[in-house]
Amino acid sequence: MDDLGLSAADRLALLRYEWDHAYVIWYQAGQFCAMRRDDGTICHQDGAEDLRRELAADHRARPVVVRGPGP
Repeated sequence: MDDLGLSAADRLALLRYEWDHAYVIWYQAGQFCAMRRDDGTICHQDGAEDLRRELAADHRARPVVVRGPGP
């Protein structure tokens, strides 16, 4: 998937749709950014597709485990 001429807001929405369960995702200062929900590690890329690839690789290497509310 490439950016297909979409706006930054649309690309951000697609990233969130795919990865919101594992990462907090935002757009700031011309970069797409994500923070792991389990340990707070942050990554950023200039392009949405670059961030998508980084998140996929990160999640394959170290799946994000998010615990729900306590008992």
